[in-house]
Amino acid sequence: MMHFTVSSLLEYEVTTPVTFLLSIRARECPGQSLRFENLQIPPGLEHHLQTCVATGTPFDRLHASQPGHYEIRYEAAVELAADFIPSGSLNDGGPPAFNGPVLPYLYPSRYCQSDRLGRLAFDLFGKLPTPEEKVRAVVDWISSRLTYVSGSTDAGTSAVDSLVERAGVCRDFAHLGIALCRAMSIPARYFTGYAYDLSPPDFHACFETWIGGRWLFWDATGLASPDGIVRIGTGRDASDCSVCTSFGPLLLLRQEVHCQLQDPAYRKMSMEQMQAYSISLEPYIP
Repeated sequence: MMHFTVSSLLEYEVTTPVTFLLSIRARECPGQSLRFENLQIPPGLEHHLQTCVATGTPFDRLHASQPGHYEIRYEAAVELAADFIPSGSLNDGGPPAFNGPVLPYLYPSRYCQSDRLGRLAFDLFGKLPTPEEKVRAVVDWISSRLTYVSGSTDAGTSAVDSLVERAGVCRDFAHLGIALCRAMSIPARYFTGYAYDLSPPDFHACFETWIGGRWLFWDATGLASPDGIVRIGTGRDASDCSVCTSFGPLLLLRQEVHCQLQDPAYRKMSMEQMQAYSISLEPYIP
């Protein structure tokens, strides 16, 4: 078990009445439990906590009826357990073994146009014998060919755009990884979280693949240790778990994100460990 405290501060300017959704809560789910959490919102904001039926991701729905500056603070103490699975030890049954909840993560989505990347994926990775080896090769390929450039893309950038531009931020690395995996019939989903020792501190995007009955975690940017990240949400792509979705004009003035370690025995995974093990942030349920 590992223990982290996470926090975020978001300050917005509102000029006209607006409703917006925030996805900043650490998620209560198998493998991750909340020991404490607190959301502070200013007077004048209507608030409802909702959960996405399809993904289980929690959202705070807020409505500002008056112009002004609104500051939202969130903090939580989180306990999480990561399973270290020796590389190559999972037996994958392929599509015949996929259950209903996994199927949506096989299809193309708004930012992950896997239907356009089939030939590229199979030319590059199709001859590798197992899904796990294919995903590892996808992660290595993205890491070596995309350059992480802060602010280089926007909310409209897709996996195909990133492939052309060869640059992006964490969400772009994740979208490309997801699209290439789905193109090879490997279910893949988008993941957002608070990442320990991330520089500069921010919300972080990665992805997971369904292999051998487990969701395995991958970070093509190489910026976060797989066992040092607190889950916020999952979905088909960033459209399912964006930090903020606004139904009207909303200007972000300030954002602060922190993830602090509370376990002095924790040691960040080495590159050798990342090659020797796959990481699942959810326990195995037969």
